[in-house]
Amino acid sequence: MLASAALSLVAAVAIRAEPATAPPAAVAAEQSRPLPERARAVLEAHCTACREAHANGSALDLDALADDPRLVEPKRPDASRIYQRLLASQGVREGDAATGPTPEEVETVRDWIESLPARNAGCAGRHLIAPADADARVATWVRKTGASSAADTRFLSLVHLWNACAAPERLKEARDAVAILLAALARRRDTQEIETLGEEGAILTVRLSAVALLPAEWERLTASAPTAGVSAVPADWLAAHVLARPKDASGNIDPAFDVAFDAAGQRAVERFAGAWTRDVDLVRAAAERGVTPRVLAGILAAVGGEFLHPARRLIHGTLTREAWQSLTRALDGEAKPGSALSGATVSNTEIDVLVWTDKPFYRPRDLVTINVAVSKACHLTLIDVDREGKAIVLFPNELEPDNLIAPSVAVRVPGRDADYQFRFDRSGEEQIVAICQRASRRPDGIAYDYERQRFAILGDWRTFLRKMPEREKEIRAREVAEAARRKRRGRPPAANGSPAVGAEDSVPIEGRTAITVTIDRGTP
Repeated sequence: MLASAALSLVAAVAIRAEPATAPPAAVAAEQSRPLPERARAVLEAHCTACREAHANGSALDLDALADDPRLVEPKRPDASRIYQRLLASQGVREGDAATGPTPEEVETVRDWIESLPARNAGCAGRHLIAPADADARVATWVRKTGASSAADTRFLSLVHLWNACAAPERLKEARDAVAILLAALARRRDTQEIETLGEEGAILTVRLSAVALLPAEWERLTASAPTAGVSAVPADWLAAHVLARPKDASGNIDPAFDVAFDAAGQRAVERFAGAWTRDVDLVRAAAERGVTPRVLAGILAAVGGEFLHPARRLIHGTLTREAWQSLTRALDGEAKPGSALSGATVSNTEIDVLVWTDKPFYRPRDLVTINVAVSKACHLTLIDVDREGKAIVLFPNELEPDNLIAPSVAVRVPGRDADYQFRFDRSGEEQIVAICQRASRRPDGIAYDYERQRFAILGDWRTFLRKMPEREKEIRAREVAEAARRKRRGRPPAANGSPAVGAEDSVPIEGRTAITVTIDRGTP
């Protein structure tokens, strides 16, 4: 047995500075264009999912894309689905034609994602509206207004958008969309100003008589709504519900809600409804429950059983709306056995890779365990990127070189009997990047030489990614030369651990994800 070793997740790596060279005129001209324009051009050319989800006419709606947590994690490209796909497809060729993005194009999208403001940036100085606060405002309004007015009034909520740090202009867009929706329900072309409760404008009043709805019709329309308070219905849920054309008891479209919009109104309401139907991240989930993301992360870290995987997925990524609603019921103690949903949104040509740590937050010198679960058998690589951008391969390593893992079984790194440990050695944020492949034991650009390094050091992460194709060519050339030498000397091929799986796959299949781990200041 080897002696137990403690390995810091931050590796001291000497990086040789490369001399700067003047870019060619064509490259300089391209770089002079605004970054969003350059990123849009790359995404329109190489991101089918972006065009399908956020095309505005013939152009890609970059603002809507940036606001989509399923595809983009602001400031964190390695955790962003569109970047992962571009990185995996760079340099792909069909015959003599290049179809994938170039490393420079991939780096442009990386720069754009890093330039985006954090999704909770708008919360600086903003107070949280707890469910009890929203309920109290409604109750106060009802007392002051009187019974007859209260009987004619219902409430819609934008509180979760306020709590999720929506900018003032986005809240105004939401209120405008609600006005369009209510006018359509009332069969009117004109919209009326909506009364709001509180200075935030996050609780909206709806006069049933003004929208020509009976109380029973409203109750029928909102019967399946997830309540945002005692009597407030999430306004974006209502928009999505109406656009879905509610059915009556006979299964036909309820004529009371078979509404029509003009083109501009349709776009406004659809965009607003998308705030409800799209995937949910930790910021949005916490906002809907009226707590901070940190508080919700602590709650989710204690969830086990069949909801363990969706709970851990939400801490570091996103869940589908259906999976979040299922998990919400579990947090409220209302979930039925077998009702958990995985929340994954991968295609048949991808591997779902779920990564989580044993704690949602750490202090310096805490021991760290990384857990991984995958949807298909594949070869796992875990890379740590520290706050200076230095990268080191955590797994596989000399002490645990075999990286083939089975599906649907959580894998611990380090393993329970491993002769090494991980610790975060200082406060800040660290990123854990996971890549799992079926057709290869290792990602492009990474070679292992355990006689020299127990844990492969990659150096500066951005430099590694940019030069990955070149490094891979060099690695393959060395492998071919080594195989030829062994053959000449009558030696068998070098053993490289478990053979690659996925030979039957018609196209290479892999999965990528990344999580960010926070190490708080202070000493243990």
